[in-house]
Amino acid sequence: MAYEEAILIKIDKTTKKKMSSTQDNWSELIRTFIQKELNKKRNVAKAERLRAKLFRRVKGPDSTAVIREMRDSRYGPNSA
Repeated sequence: MAYEEAILIKIDKTTKKKMSSTQDNWSELIRTFIQKELNKKRNVAKAERLRAKLFRRVKGPDSTAVIREMRDSRYGPNSA
């Protein structure tokens, strides 16, 4: 993977001292963290689009009118 962009973050001295005391590759850890967060956000956006698609209101006849029609045809008008 070629890296073309750079970002700068500021941390306090205590955090920098703690980071320096380890052998971790902080740049790689931060890149990995950012990629995971971006993937999560993309997955959430996909899930939201899918949810909206699945649960959008179905357009069709009014179900109460259909039921009323069926009851009226079966039992006659003014049936409860």
